[in-house]
Amino acid sequence: MLRRKLKRNRSGIDEVDGASAPKETAVTEPEIKEAKVDGDITSNNIPLWKKLYDIEIRMNAQLRGLKFGGPVAAVYNPVEYASELHCAYMRKFLTGQKHVLFVGMNPGPWGMCQTGVPFGYIPAIRDWMKLEGNVQKPEGELAVRPVDGLKCTRAEQSGQRFWGLLESLCGPPENFFENCFVYNLCPLAFFKSSGANVTPAELKGEEKRKLQEICNNRLAEAINLLEPRVIVSIGRYVEDRVKELFKQNAIDHSIGHKCLPHPSPRSVNNTNWGEKARKWLIENDVDRFLKKSQ
Repeated sequence: MLRRKLKRNRSGIDEVDGASAPKETAVTEPEIKEAKVDGDITSNNIPLWKKLYDIEIRMNAQLRGLKFGGPVAAVYNPVEYASELHCAYMRKFLTGQKHVLFVGMNPGPWGMCQTGVPFGYIPAIRDWMKLEGNVQKPEGELAVRPVDGLKCTRAEQSGQRFWGLLESLCGPPENFFENCFVYNLCPLAFFKSSGANVTPAELKGEEKRKLQEICNNRLAEAINLLEPRVIVSIGRYVEDRVKELFKQNAIDHSIGHKCLPHPSPRSVNNTNWGEKARKWLIENDVDRFLKKSQ
């Protein structure tokens, strides 16, 4: 378990009832087109985004050994098959340490599964962030959960709410990413054979424990690398994982930790999420880190 102390140097997922699934679904290694890395990469001059991506590569090697049973029929890893867009996102917006790290749970079928970007609502990724990149097909792709990259016409409702709020508050994406970054706890999406989503919280048994351990360790590495002043967990599942890291002394206790309600329409009492989230940002003193549109 990582226990390095930080040096403080700066002030819609659609649910569908489905049929039975195969007994085990392994996380496999697809043919991945290596992400293009710009700039001089040496041991003494490695961009921050590339250091984070290296952490992900090591984590993915561990995840490939997991086999998920029960209802899980397919496992998608967009960090791998959508690596061009995923790396384009980090290369463009992770140019230095950030004050605030927003942490989501895992990819949604019409968001990050299509784009490799957390809460990857396609109009936000394509038209607001102005990111481009090819997206390959995941191993074991389900016909009911196709991956079409930026050509996908379905809307990720959680991402539409999340990025829509930040665009309305900040204007150009550079205003938001000047002090903030958005990341995910788990890079994997899980589906039943019917296409119904299975969240990490709904997994069972030893593989769930192993998944949480791998993702927790990776998140601790990412936090220690990025050195945020505040972690904003998006939803209770992520909040519980971050609390575990504090309890294990895996991350610096001087980091603030807050929980923003998840933007999913499936969440209870989640109407008018944008208005509630706007108020939450002010009440929790996160609003001050957002550079506002002029």
